[in-house]
Amino acid sequence: MKRIPARVYVPVLAALVCAGALIGVTEARDDPHGTPGRSYDADGTLKIDAARRSVAPDIAGTGTDGRTVRLSAYRGKTVVVNVWASWCGPCRQETPMLVRYQEETKGQGVVVLGLNEDDSAGDARAFARTYHMSYASLLDPDGKQFRKLAKGLVSTQGLPVTLVIDPRGRVAAATAGALSEARLTSAVTAARTGS
Repeated sequence: MKRIPARVYVPVLAALVCAGALIGVTEARDDPHGTPGRSYDADGTLKIDAARRSVAPDIAGTGTDGRTVRLSAYRGKTVVVNVWASWCGPCRQETPMLVRYQEETKGQGVVVLGLNEDDSAGDARAFARTYHMSYASLLDPDGKQFRKLAKGLVSTQGLPVTLVIDPRGRVAAATAGALSEARLTSAVTAARTGS
């Protein structure tokens, strides 16, 4: 039996996995019962009213630079947690925008924090160097930290996923799929409202 070369099935598999995150958002959006205090924008971004936000679990571990990374270290700031992997095409598309966004907002109480799902720390480090990632990125090869953070908010079956944590450490917004700067700005604005 003839084997399919990896150059054929790896991009297809990556596209299917990334698309899975979007499916999870669509299913939640179409939920006829809904959850009080939660709403979805036309682009699928979940926004949570300030009175209904729950505290984000403290994710922690080693970063791509070898230093310890801890979400709770950013308390008092709005934190954009972007879950990514080097093999994810949409992650490659949005990373330059996230790097720019980090630079533009660093004096405004907003920080970007990456959460990497690669099995190989070397792949994650190479990606971070290639894209000049100026923000910390936590290594999470088994996805344990991601599942803790995203539980009940978005599907953990695809990437990229972005969650926005308000200055009080509560999850304020969540979205799956590649971000535009407008979509990110809208989520950050929602997180800062009522915090």
